[in-house]
Amino acid sequence: MAETARYDALLAAGELDQARREAEAALKRNASDRAAKVVLARLAAFDGNEAQAESWLAGMGQEAPDVQLVRAALLTRRGDAGGALALYRKVTQALPDRAEGWFGQGYLLADAGDNAGAQAALERAVALSPKTGIHHFHLGRVLFAQERLKEGFEHLQESLRLNPRHGPSYLVLAVALQAGGELDAAEELLVTGLNALPDDPYLLNGLCNVRLARGNLSGAVQVAEALARVEPDSPAAQANLARLRMAQGRLKDALEICRKLASRGQATAQSRMVEAMSLEALEPVDIPAALAAWREAVKLAPDDWAPANNLGNLLMRIPEDELPGAGTQAAEVLEEAHRRAPERPEPVLNLALVRARLGDKDAARSHAKALLAFPQLDPEWREQAERLLKALG
Repeated sequence: MAETARYDALLAAGELDQARREAEAALKRNASDRAAKVVLARLAAFDGNEAQAESWLAGMGQEAPDVQLVRAALLTRRGDAGGALALYRKVTQALPDRAEGWFGQGYLLADAGDNAGAQAALERAVALSPKTGIHHFHLGRVLFAQERLKEGFEHLQESLRLNPRHGPSYLVLAVALQAGGELDAAEELLVTGLNALPDDPYLLNGLCNVRLARGNLSGAVQVAEALARVEPDSPAAQANLARLRMAQGRLKDALEICRKLASRGQATAQSRMVEAMSLEALEPVDIPAALAAWREAVKLAPDDWAPANNLGNLLMRIPEDELPGAGTQAAEVLEEAHRRAPERPEPVLNLALVRARLGDKDAARSHAKALLAFPQLDPEWREQAERLLKALG
């Protein structure tokens, strides 16, 4: 029992390597040490090594609560939430003072959207094991989901106090601070997190976003460059750097990054959009290449209205004598943009304009009137729609 408590304390503190070393040492002294085998099975389950976890549990009773905890963790990794939840509930019935069973329930209930049920289970876990940072972290997230912000902050701060190397706690707190307009505090928190976890890609990405929100482009670029160095094979990191290079006006550099991604078969919707915008901005303008990049972006982001709208915008600007059928093509992709985001005014206005260009006055009027029916329409959009209706007569 003392050995189990020792292992539990190490795992709660995030000292996984130390727990592993002590369990392996215990097995060298006694090859039948049950507590050591169970903790090694728990660590294997955490690592995703199901076969190894099962091998450590071989010969142990299936109904033993400590074995059920490991099997519940394995079922969770396999996506069998129902089976895992049933096992966690068995554990809490047999051992109501064992925090892991309540934590497992809370984690799965939160994942299923049952925040109230998750909160109750996680509060039990925190009460039983108040020095386990991960319990506070998930309780904080559940409280945030229920807009209980003050309590959520308290638990996330406690999570960091107990485990200052827990990256997700920094991220969730920073997102909450940013949502509340506390950009300075969010940036300071992420910098603190990076001091504890240098080159953590998630924290770097979060810091880049916060600096952009603060209007600090040079600072965001500095972080994006670090992220690109840390993750040289990450298409998202490279595309983000290309986006910021474009924002700096370094169009050729942005285009080079995008083309490298494409040559490796790693182009993303964002990289294709950056490529297209850079091609449109560079002199001389390469219209065919820009059209091709926009079309790829439309394919890579099947639910995003912006690439289709931007492709339509470019097609609208091309004279028919340069590209026969440009107007018809524009109308087709703008219809797609409108389908993807019927609440956005931009595709509706563009559809009205292109239909007018094609001579379809009835369709143009219909789109313009539809735009004017939008609630809380920006005055700029309203003025353009009214001007078009007047011109149509």
